[in-house]
Amino acid sequence: MKSILFYWSKGAGMRVKILHEIYKCGQGNEPCFLSKLAKKFKMSHVALRKHLELMVEDGFVEEINPDGKPVYVKLTEKGLKTLKEFKK
Repeated sequence: MKSILFYWSKGAGMRVKILHEIYKCGQGNEPCFLSKLAKKFKMSHVALRKHLELMVEDGFVEEINPDGKPVYVKLTEKGLKTLKEFKK
């Protein structure tokens, strides 16, 4: 089942880019945190947080340190599977 978050909704393209960047962070064994992602995509922390909240809520991304500072994130299995759909 394809998620509306990545296919049909406003911001879907940006969320795919965010998934890809989180994946790259994980491959390099470096922390992937909200402020790094915001800087990479030249967006505010608030805007990036909204994208992440949607992806966390639907199980594509999880926070490693909920309520921590800085906020670290990683892909879930569901997030990895979704990312693979876009790499085809």
